[in-house]
Amino acid sequence: MLPVSQYGRKTQMSVPKSQSGRVFFCLILGLINIPAVAFGIFSGGLIMKKFRINVLGAAKLSLGSSFFGYLLLLSLFAMGCENSDVAGLTVSYHGTKQITHYEQGLFAECNSGCICSKNDWDPICGENGITYISACLAGCQASNGSGKSTVFYNCSCVGILESSSRSSSAVVGPCQKGKECPKMFLYFLVVSVITSYTLSVGGTPGYILLLRCIKPHLKSFALGIYTLAVRVLAGIPAPVYYGVAIDTTCLKWGSKRCGGRGACRLYDSRALRYVYLGLTLVLGTMSIFFSIAVLWILRKRSTPQDETISASRRGTGLTKKRKDNFVNSDHLIQTTYWPEKETRL
Repeated sequence: MLPVSQYGRKTQMSVPKSQSGRVFFCLILGLINIPAVAFGIFSGGLIMKKFRINVLGAAKLSLGSSFFGYLLLLSLFAMGCENSDVAGLTVSYHGTKQITHYEQGLFAECNSGCICSKNDWDPICGENGITYISACLAGCQASNGSGKSTVFYNCSCVGILESSSRSSSAVVGPCQKGKECPKMFLYFLVVSVITSYTLSVGGTPGYILLLRCIKPHLKSFALGIYTLAVRVLAGIPAPVYYGVAIDTTCLKWGSKRCGGRGACRLYDSRALRYVYLGLTLVLGTMSIFFSIAVLWILRKRSTPQDETISASRRGTGLTKKRKDNFVNSDHLIQTTYWPEKETRL
């Protein structure tokens, strides 16, 4: 039986494939989403200035941005690829579909005569279109060539599904999923950019809403509480619970040289999509719920006369200085909330 090969373990710059793919994916998302977020924040501020939106209008714009971003997130559920056919994990050695988190499924009758390690990850692609974790687990008896051009022959597990002896060979590297996945990835990137822009448009109105609804002597304290809440409730715990949720979808864990669990080698694609997007939608639902509550409170405390004055100002196109607009808007919301103490900035 062939010893476990080390081909395919490293890529350029000696980075493991699992890490390089993850880094590449995050780099691509960051490069295309950060400009979209910046442009969305700028667009939100431009809309506020162009249409002279008051506090109630800012709440509506923030809610609308969250709602349309929520709908775009729903469309991402349909953008995904099926799991790769990996013997012992996503398919059995006889080709039937299965999902197993137990590494005992890696061993079968076809490789029972081999002394293989379940911790190795050196995938090869059989001519039957199924990926095997290593040449040993594929039951390969001989090889030819070196490096990436290595070809394995007489693979007993590969030959189960093929009648000819020629079809019992395999090459280095996992099998490709097909032509649909690269196209689906491009669609995912496009929708991701649009979603990031849509959600960012409501960022500036939401921040202005926070400033205009607070008494002048409490603005600094309110901004401190807001920043603390964002860090404590989102910035710090989010990587933890997202990481835990993603780890539940791992089918094959790697192992470190000094012992212990390493990086995940293979995820359940469908479960990963549902867990990641589902958790995002739950948080988005909570955000929309609070936005609706804020809008309802503002509508309840604002008077019809205030809305009429605001509409007439937009219709007649009165030209005022920027400072006067902010003063009048702050004065309007302050006299609505605290009529006993009218204070101008």
